Amino acid sequence: MPSSRERYPHLLSPIRLGPVTLNNRAVISGHSMHHGDGRPGISDRFRAYLAARARGGAGLVGIESAPMHPSTVNGTSQVETHRDEAIPSLARLAREVHDAGTRLSIILWHGGHNVPHRAGHYAVAPSPIPSFRVREVPKPLTRREIKDIVAGYGSAAGRCRSAGIDVIEIQTSTDYLLGSFMSPTLNRRTDEYGGSLDNRMRAVAEALESVRKAAGDAIAVGVRTSIAHLVPTDPNDYGIEQSLAAMEWLVQRGLVDYVSLITGSHWSMPETIPPMTKPRPQLADQAAIFKRALKVPVTVAGRIRTAAEAEAIIAGGKSDLVAMARTWIAEPEWIRKLVEDREDEIRPCMTCNQACIGFVTRGLPGSCNINPAAGREFELGDLSPSRQPKRIAVVGGGPAGLEVARAAALRGHRVTLYEASARLGGQMRLAAEAPNRSEMLPAIAWWERELQRLQVRVNLKHAIKPDTRLDADQVVWAVGAIPAATAIWRIRPHLVDGIPGAETLPHGRDVISGQAKVSGRVLIIDEEGGWPAISLAETLVARPNVRSVTVVTSEATLGGPELVYSFEEGDVQARIKASGIIVESGKLVASVDGSRAILTNGTALGPFDSIVLSTGTLPREIPEDALAVGDCIAPRGIWGATHDANRLARTL
Repeated sequence: MPSSRERYPHLLSPIRLGPVTLNNRAVISGHSMHHGDGRPGISDRFRAYLAARARGGAGLVGIESAPMHPSTVNGTSQVETHRDEAIPSLARLAREVHDAGTRLSIILWHGGHNVPHRAGHYAVAPSPIPSFRVREVPKPLTRREIKDIVAGYGSAAGRCRSAGIDVIEIQTSTDYLLGSFMSPTLNRRTDEYGGSLDNRMRAVAEALESVRKAAGDAIAVGVRTSIAHLVPTDPNDYGIEQSLAAMEWLVQRGLVDYVSLITGSHWSMPETIPPMTKPRPQLADQAAIFKRALKVPVTVAGRIRTAAEAEAIIAGGKSDLVAMARTWIAEPEWIRKLVEDREDEIRPCMTCNQACIGFVTRGLPGSCNINPAAGREFELGDLSPSRQPKRIAVVGGGPAGLEVARAAALRGHRVTLYEASARLGGQMRLAAEAPNRSEMLPAIAWWERELQRLQVRVNLKHAIKPDTRLDADQVVWAVGAIPAATAIWRIRPHLVDGIPGAETLPHGRDVISGQAKVSGRVLIIDEEGGWPAISLAETLVARPNVRSVTVVTSEATLGGPELVYSFEEGDVQARIKASGIIVESGKLVASVDGSRAILTNGTALGPFDSIVLSTGTLPREIPEDALAVGDCIAPRGIWGATHDANRLARTL
């Protein structure tokens, strides 16, 4: 079989960005994995995360968008390049990245009208147009204030130069400050900073000139920009023609060494950070238009997951480099494993958006469902060999059991895994086999390959009871949870036995797995929210023996609020509407009377041929004081399961 270097010659070849040479063409795009420690620079947590990716072989490691001026403060969770105090930690990171043979970049960022005043400064923008996200009317910048911000770009670049950073990128994407200047819709100025293309690009050009002067000749300078803003209500949206014209304008004036492409804005975040239902790769064909027109290297992001995809983009002349954030969150050794012909060992990103952007939108440092150590490298350290190898039995083959077995085996333990069903994956497999969730399946396949590689003995169709004696030094329980009425108790804790009349109704997980049969006109009673109800509804509506699906949910929208955090709500609601699923939102079922559901307002829904519950789960029984991981401790989802497992394996 050909080596990786033979299969991926373009991806693994060097490239120059102005004065800087990269060893390969894989770029870690900046992502908000940082959780500030109250200081303006790089926290130890973020430094360890980035350094791990540098050691993993990335051609260029990118720091997240960094505030470059006091008017764009955003709490303590970003690297404040407008302060000298940031230099020492940036310099330490640069040394670690360089020692790994990799280059370091940073994105200088001004959030414009997307910065809430509660962060410490009122929002500013070219014109008084509120942010879709923040909903605050910004102060239109005066000429003096624009000049002050332009000078701030230069000052920030000078600090980056002092720290030893190799590449400086200016954020002109989405509707951040410079992107707003570039948009005819968002920039309504009548002075020299608005109107014509020359005028709308003036602030961007002045910022780049300021950066170049401060950065010197040894640092590459580029821009990140949006192919389109994708404002749904705008008939004259800032699109690919305007974006390409803007980039040609910069390249013709010699202001940039490269252009980095994403798409979308705060009006269309599912396009900027696309979930798993978006095309893959997302923007390659659009990037090709920029590649043909621009005489500088072009980088493209957007759901690039495999080396084959990256190679095809570069070899096909659609881009010179590929930028990836979530792919590298999941697998910090992405390039190293390719170079060492260990491609099968690469952890595949699921594009689930649950622990990366989903955590960040909650104000938490990002992580990864399949790699729970991501973002916690400083705290956890390396997965080191055990000084006393043991015989470990793992009971349960869902994500918690798979991860604890993998990590324990990596530490040198002899591991045997017992799974009651005929397949590994647990409830994660149920989710992955539902419509529109298939990109979760490669993660399960990766765990299966890892267990085989690490010689974990897997016993399928082996149900282990709490009183079963196993031939092992230690037993870890990872048996998950069972359907229950726990979600009902969130709103109505007095319903000890659940909804009256619903005691014998089947639960959604049993319906998806085929353990319970339904047909005809189906009603789903949802008080759980999130993906369980969505996957159930989409599974049922696709079955030929189901005539119609109605969901009565306690949430404001089906799937809420989880989908808001992962940027999936809009796409999901559009799919639900197109599929013909009827949703009765913001309502509670008081009781079930045969084929009808009686709502708390007295309205009766029905008759239905089948009624199904989506009302939560309850931990399975395990031995008292046993070692346990995942939902059999408390139901929390995939990250809770894998995080438990990875941490426990380090103590075995």
